[in-house]
Amino acid sequence: MNKLFTLIILVFSAFACNKTKETSINKIVIHSVNLNIDTGSDVSCQDFNLTFGSHVKDKSIEDKSILTELENLLKKTKKRKKNKYVDVRRKIVIYYKDKTIDTLCAGRFNVLINNQLLEENTNLSNFVLDL
Repeated sequence: MNKLFTLIILVFSAFACNKTKETSINKIVIHSVNLNIDTGSDVSCQDFNLTFGSHVKDKSIEDKSILTELENLLKKTKKRKKNKYVDVRRKIVIYYKDKTIDTLCAGRFNVLINNQLLEENTNLSNFVLDL
């Protein structure tokens, strides 16, 4: 009986550990251009669509595993106190379930969220650039 009770506890513990945490992100919309596209000057987040126009490719993602991964990476990455200009090649609009919206912009080496520079996080940068 004692072994059965222990087995039941282990099974419930395993299910609790494997339960996927619900993400607060509803979907993301990615606006991107080729990372190697050449411009005469750096492109800001605000000027992204105007500068690249027809070169922009759009993609919407609602896959929960991707949204959860993005949310976890963002939670682990702090905002920098000092801002830096980012030459943007990816613009990602994040739609949350509570109807709020964030805009994430990324260049080759840096990431901004709502025009605030994030600390370097190679995992976040690679994830965003691979979307």
